[in-house]
Amino acid sequence: MTSSTPATSATVSARISPELTPDSLLDLSTRKIAAIHVEDFYPKDMARRVVKSAMTHEALGTYRKELASSVGRIHTPHVDTAWDPELTDAYHRQAVHAVHDVRSMFHPYLSPIDHLRLLLQEFWPTGANLLRLNGRTCFVGALRVFTPGASQLLPHNDRLYQETDAPEARRLTEQITANVYLQVPETGGDLHLWLREPDQAETERILAVEGLDPGTIEPPALTIHPRAGDLIMFSSSMLHAVSPSPFEPRVGMAAFIGSRGANYPLVFWS
Repeated sequence: MTSSTPATSATVSARISPELTPDSLLDLSTRKIAAIHVEDFYPKDMARRVVKSAMTHEALGTYRKELASSVGRIHTPHVDTAWDPELTDAYHRQAVHAVHDVRSMFHPYLSPIDHLRLLLQEFWPTGANLLRLNGRTCFVGALRVFTPGASQLLPHNDRLYQETDAPEARRLTEQITANVYLQVPETGGDLHLWLREPDQAETERILAVEGLDPGTIEPPALTIHPRAGDLIMFSSSMLHAVSPSPFEPRVGMAAFIGSRGANYPLVFWS
């Protein structure tokens, strides 16, 4: 199965926009820029309060993926349902409850992802909506906890059509990751971006063992160290990785954003 992209890897700019605007969002979706990095997107005092709740939340579990099993997440993201009908059914049945449960952790304020959802609806030419796969609602707003000493997230990419045969997934031409960081250690937790998609052999390797050996590929084109409260958005279709945090946990809230071009609404999910 293949999916087109709006630009080839060779044309990707290494430029990072410091703000989220209609223009920067369009530029990111067409790979005219490498990332959007908005500092202080979310108040640090609110972030600190939610971190405490996240570390002890009753729905805190770990990813099914072997190499990400040391990374905690609150509620089940779609990637953990891949090709499993029972898990997929449970994911959709619990989606609205999961959205409301995570939102309640930030009450009476907007969660970072709810804030981002509103901006996407306002900034994108045709708006933005919660993704529905085969007509069923998706969860959005996963909280993730990287515990101290957690394994590095190896170089990999994320594409929804590799998890489901839903027609809505196959129509997407670009997939973007949005991360809002609630707590970041001083050492580790760096985001590495390669600004290219994996080739066929690398894709097969990623699907088989969840990531590439960093020693087998070139160094990343960009390395970003986020701070608490920052928003970073980049193409998840291209290779990316996260360095381990040896001493302190790293906590953030994440969503995927799918595009079919400016003539169609964006969709978002976790």
